[in-house]
Amino acid sequence: MKNKHQLVWGVILFGAIAILIGYSIWLFMFAKSADTVLYNQGYYNGGMMGGRVNSNQIQNSSNEKLTPEQILSDVENYLKGYGNNLQVADIFVFQDADYYVSVEETDTGRGAMEILVNPYTGQIYPEPGPNMMWNEKYSMMMGGSFLYNANTTYTATVARTEAVKIADDFVKSQLGEAFSVPGEGHAFYGYYTFHIMKDDKVIGMLSVNDLTGEVWHHDWHGELEQVISEH
Repeated sequence: MKNKHQLVWGVILFGAIAILIGYSIWLFMFAKSADTVLYNQGYYNGGMMGGRVNSNQIQNSSNEKLTPEQILSDVENYLKGYGNNLQVADIFVFQDADYYVSVEETDTGRGAMEILVNPYTGQIYPEPGPNMMWNEKYSMMMGGSFLYNANTTYTATVARTEAVKIADDFVKSQLGEAFSVPGEGHAFYGYYTFHIMKDDKVIGMLSVNDLTGEVWHHDWHGELEQVISEH
């Protein structure tokens, strides 16, 4: 009887091990196949922030920056994945940091999202800060993509004129009287992003929460070289 029980348990254990090995092989082959599909479609999880790998990331083997025209083309292709209602509003070209791109809705003209683009590889990913924390309509998903919430309804409690004053007071107190926020920028779903000016030139940007009035200075960009306004 004892030998019979041992034989039964041996068969069960062997079967369980065989199933486990088979499942592991299937899981490996499935993951490899899925990764190949994602790579061929131009998507790849490029780190904690994730993002999109464009053809430029493979083709641009030199150490030269992509042109703003190439960046614009890549971003426009990227936005096609979210339908036909998004377009590039502004491109900020920085000397020592990723390009900043503001995206707006074509039907409303309202800001939708803010993204960053690696100037050497073309990798696209969501800008950190207000874009990720305050955006009420286009929120970031795991992997660096945006999730569109068409049912977003809310009313801002901080008007644009009030937000401009809050931003202007902030830069004057934190950066100096030579700095100002005249009001250029975009109203996103949950916040405003304004340009910071000095000597009649745009030198950076900051955001103001349209519910609380909280200010978030975009101090991670570096020196601005050029602003390209598309719309």
